[in-house]
Amino acid sequence: METINELLRALDNKVPASIAKRLDGLKRLNEKLVSAKKEHNENPTEASQESLDEIIDFINDTEEDLADDLQELVEQKRNADFKNQEEAKKRVQAQSRAKREADEKAKREALTVQEELEKKQLEEKSLESGSKTDAEKKSGIGWGSLLLGGALLVLTGGALKYFGNNR
Repeated sequence: METINELLRALDNKVPASIAKRLDGLKRLNEKLVSAKKEHNENPTEASQESLDEIIDFINDTEEDLADDLQELVEQKRNADFKNQEEAKKRVQAQSRAKREADEKAKREALTVQEELEKKQLEEKSLESGSKTDAEKKSGIGWGSLLLGGALLVLTGGALKYFGNNR
């Protein structure tokens, strides 16, 4: 009966109705055993000894059968608990894997954005170094304008002097 109680504790005293009925029947058999022992002690006869032996044998068989059935239930519960734990582990692993993949994707996107920004900066620097700065452009245009303006002034002055004298 101790093994049955241990198995019931392992099952948290939750058993199917059929096994609960068998447990109730076992309790009634134990009560009959107590009354049969009492009768046998009061009036020991061969018939009372035989009925006592039959009750004891039947109780032992019933206890063994119940213990076997309860052991199967305990194993089923353990297997179910193990499967639930495995499924929970798989869910946690899947969630962590999805999180890692999302983090990696975000890092790749950040690197891509950073690389694009660096490319734009390099293009801007190459455009700046390839073309003259505003100061260089202004000074280059200024010297050319001075030379052109001076040449135009000399030619205009010479043309006026030439045409002014010929009149």
